[in-house]
Amino acid sequence: MKEDGDPNAGDAATDDAGLGVQDAAAQTFSIEPLEPTLTNSGSPASQSFSALLDGQLLPKVAWILDNPLLGSIDEGGVFHSAGKVAGTAKISAQYGLQQTSTYIHVVSNLAYSADGVTPAQKAALDGAPNGNDAQFRWVYPYDGTVFPRGLGGPDLQFAGGGVDALRIALTMGNFSFTGYFKPASVPVKAASGKPNVSCAPSQIMGPVSLPADIWDALTMSADGMEAVTVEVTKLAGDKVIGPLTQRWRIAPGDLKGIVYYNTYKSASTKTGAIMRIKPGSDAEVMIGGCTVCHSVSAQGNVLSAGVQWGADDDKDNPKDSATFDLNDDGSSPVRYNDDDGRKLPFAGLTPDGRWLISNGVPSDSPIRGVKGPLASKLFDSKTGAEVLAPSFTDKVKYAVSPAFSPDARRLAFTWYDADKGNGKQLVMMDVDLTMDPPAFGSVLPVTTVSSGIAGWPSFFPDGKGIVYQEGQRFDTGLHGGGAVYAELRLADTEGAVVRRLNALNGWRADNDSYLPFGEDEEGSRNYEPSVLPVPVGGYYWVLFTSRRAYGSTLSPCGSVERSDDEWGKPRAGEEETPSVRKKLWVAAIDIDYTGKIDPSHPAFYLPGQELLAGNMRGYSALEPCRSNGDDCASGADCCGGFCRYVQTGDVGGLTPICIAPPEGCSNVDESCQTSADCCGVAAGDTCINNRCAAPNIFLQ
Repeated sequence: MKEDGDPNAGDAATDDAGLGVQDAAAQTFSIEPLEPTLTNSGSPASQSFSALLDGQLLPKVAWILDNPLLGSIDEGGVFHSAGKVAGTAKISAQYGLQQTSTYIHVVSNLAYSADGVTPAQKAALDGAPNGNDAQFRWVYPYDGTVFPRGLGGPDLQFAGGGVDALRIALTMGNFSFTGYFKPASVPVKAASGKPNVSCAPSQIMGPVSLPADIWDALTMSADGMEAVTVEVTKLAGDKVIGPLTQRWRIAPGDLKGIVYYNTYKSASTKTGAIMRIKPGSDAEVMIGGCTVCHSVSAQGNVLSAGVQWGADDDKDNPKDSATFDLNDDGSSPVRYNDDDGRKLPFAGLTPDGRWLISNGVPSDSPIRGVKGPLASKLFDSKTGAEVLAPSFTDKVKYAVSPAFSPDARRLAFTWYDADKGNGKQLVMMDVDLTMDPPAFGSVLPVTTVSSGIAGWPSFFPDGKGIVYQEGQRFDTGLHGGGAVYAELRLADTEGAVVRRLNALNGWRADNDSYLPFGEDEEGSRNYEPSVLPVPVGGYYWVLFTSRRAYGSTLSPCGSVERSDDEWGKPRAGEEETPSVRKKLWVAAIDIDYTGKIDPSHPAFYLPGQELLAGNMRGYSALEPCRSNGDDCASGADCCGGFCRYVQTGDVGGLTPICIAPPEGCSNVDESCQTSADCCGVAAGDTCINNRCAAPNIFLQ
């Protein structure tokens, strides 16, 4: 029935949404205003849009927003900003078969003032500098660090005392923030007579944390192209000192999955345990009872480990070993238990967790925690039964620190057979896990070191690069607190090129250390890499153990007891004391690393881990996948491989959920077979391990 005044009345057909399908000939469909700028000052703001056909207002059209991080648009054409996030979004109006678009530019100018900062102090900090302090410098984070979304922000830490207030300014594109802070003064601990380390003055500034909503807004405002400029100015009495300046990058993607790591002397368990950290959360105990020496499948569904290490006064091996199911409800029931404690620690699990290659344990085992001999074999992780694989066992006896590639096509390990250099030779084998039994190809060299070891390999998601530890030993330190030095390297499996990863390890391009307490105190203390099985935001992400200093908190001058001892020298009456300096760090490596001398970037301290425990051997693995209809952050979360914003609840409100494979191309993190399946292939998106991945688009 046609009613008077109905703009769709007449001879027009109607589409599924009930909107008129007009003859588009000679019609002008437009949006007003064109490319407006909307300014946030910390609270949501709004901007109205109108759709016109031949200059006449259309009261009913479908409005579409392509970037829900910036806000939402309602059925009346009113855009509502998220309040703090800056950026540019495309806004489209659809009327029948016609569509037209414009852009909205959202600018965020944000401010914050901590309790205790006076107007006079703010005015002084906004003025010109009038003093100097040679000891005022950054100690954390590092200049040039790349941060992902989805984690808590870094605690900003500085050397130098005598502070009354700080001004911290962040600028990036359309985003700006100015904050005024009053950091606490913390006593400096004695430096224990270390050479080249000065701990004056007697007080240092406590860490400064950006408000969580500001950090979230900053990271969600990033498009991956522009750096964040950070300027810090100090007020001490009537002296304004600074600014200190750093530049950071923000990767436009959330860090995926869960981190599983070993802890020793945890405040929660008082002994060894396997902990887990979900991005943005604090660590929680997953498996106690000194269950350690673990590994995790790339798909995050199976974990293997030694159980009750040190029980019955056996200091050489765990009492038992086991595999565990990692369920989507957070539970981790035993999958298989074995009374041989050597069988399952440090195993190489296939990406789906179905099989594992056991870590080889020669009689002179190079890894603390297991003692042999015990040859490497292929096992079913659910039953513990050996899977006969002569194509592997006929060639290799001791595969130490084995690891499968996330695409299930390769296996890497240190070849420890007597005539293979006792830890000096890192090798790989092509594998076909679809065969019964699985088939292993020839042993192919990756790299050989002249002294020490090359171990703990971890593949890039595409299987074409391996990050590994090169150093004196497989361990991160000697029993009784002795030093062991190591760094991480990147081997190109298809080009026979090894890169030093200087930026990750603490070196500038000119081979000068940038670590704030110097090479002697912090250098060559990086171990046990694990690569996230999917790229994020144009980068691969490496999780590793390090004994470097953590700013002014864990350092030779640190505010935490014994943080000047990076090796864990035993205290009176104790056999061993894990060092609080042993911590988990994360670094980005450019996804387009081929041809670059050093594609790595300075690392950051993993938020959420226990500060007062010794933490090591972190595995970054995907969370168990989610079913269609479940919430998601990207296609990497979904069993079906696709996550899209869909209409749920109020008009204009969009929620990302897992969906069945849609028509058309795949977005970043969604399933693909080739790069041609990716929506952004023209912009450089590629299909890596059956997921579309964005390139690194940072503008130097």
